[in-house]
Amino acid sequence: MKTISVKIEENIINDIKKICDIYNISFSDFIRNTLEKEVNEKKNDFMYRMNNVPFCDENEEKEIIEALNKLFDDDLKIAKVERIKLWNK
Repeated sequence: MKTISVKIEENIINDIKKICDIYNISFSDFIRNTLEKEVNEKKNDFMYRMNNVPFCDENEEKEIIEALNKLFDDDLKIAKVERIKLWNK
């Protein structure tokens, strides 16, 4: 484990202290658990997961280019459009 310093608004600190008292957990445990939960949630997010997809190697790239070169113009037309929401706003 590593110790770090974080600035937190006083009202948030007071809320955390109250939660810790009610649930009988330490302030540090609460912060660790909360951060772990947030990190795990972000790691399951689409943007994070797509950021960790490896690029293809040279052989895979060559194979893809060869397959694309065999396609006709009709093969390259968009067949279906789908929209995905990447984040809440």
